[in-house]
Amino acid sequence: MSLVFRRNASFFGNLGESITKIVPKPHKFFKITKPFGFEQPPIHSKDIPKKPWLTKENINVPKRIWDFYFDGITRRTRVNNIQKELAYGGMYDFHVYMRTKGRLFEAPISYFKKEKSLFFPNFKVRTFKDNTVDIMDVLKKANVTLLKVYSTDSGKDMLADYFKIPNSDDQYLSKTGIQQFHKSFPKSQIVELVLSEKWSTHFVHTFVTPNKIKADLPESQYDKYLVALRESVLPRNDREKLLMTNTYAGFVYLIDDSYRIRWAGCGLPEEKEVQSLWKALKGLEKEAGRKLVKSR
Repeated sequence: MSLVFRRNASFFGNLGESITKIVPKPHKFFKITKPFGFEQPPIHSKDIPKKPWLTKENINVPKRIWDFYFDGITRRTRVNNIQKELAYGGMYDFHVYMRTKGRLFEAPISYFKKEKSLFFPNFKVRTFKDNTVDIMDVLKKANVTLLKVYSTDSGKDMLADYFKIPNSDDQYLSKTGIQQFHKSFPKSQIVELVLSEKWSTHFVHTFVTPNKIKADLPESQYDKYLVALRESVLPRNDREKLLMTNTYAGFVYLIDDSYRIRWAGCGLPEEKEVQSLWKALKGLEKEAGRKLVKSR
């Protein structure tokens, strides 16, 4: 009798734990005070060892099925992923977006020191020129990259204030604005990354949207307008490391030529955050200039 009771207690204990995990915690607004990102530097896809597909493990289908359903570690990992998706899926994202207007955190006052900064990851992206490249190859084209990231139109629109040219109605991403940007920040570039939430939107972002916005986008930006399927390149755990935790929000990052994240902002910015971005960019350009002098 006690054995049956213990089994039932264990069952209901696990059930209670599972229910707790699919109830999302309220989002808490915070200020970035320390570096974030990946601990290890990114690796180019050509440098990643390719594992042979035809192995004993792969062709042993019964064992793979057994592991999928009965191996404790495999099952727990799968269950944890499902629980997180149930807790922090689209409805949760929309609720947080409506409450915060996409401003999930406050940008840092200044950029992080290089030696303490963490890394932005590498993954495959598609450009306006219809070729697939590593994002590392795009980031290395300048000493500093101002990376604009979004998945939805709401995310894109809320970042507009970051890209306004001071004392002007123009934006840095217009045909005239990009010339002003390169004149003011000759060691930097602006890169736009669209992370499609699902295959249907990925098709639109890849084959429909480019044709609509090419007329307004400077041709020099065609190889800096990037598209990728979000889940295939940045699973939820990876997005959490980048503080990229809401589908409807937009994000901006300053990334140096060693792929380190030096500054970040999110959502509708306050004026002090816009000023912080451009002040940080100027500081990173000066840093790049000092490094160039030392290398000579």
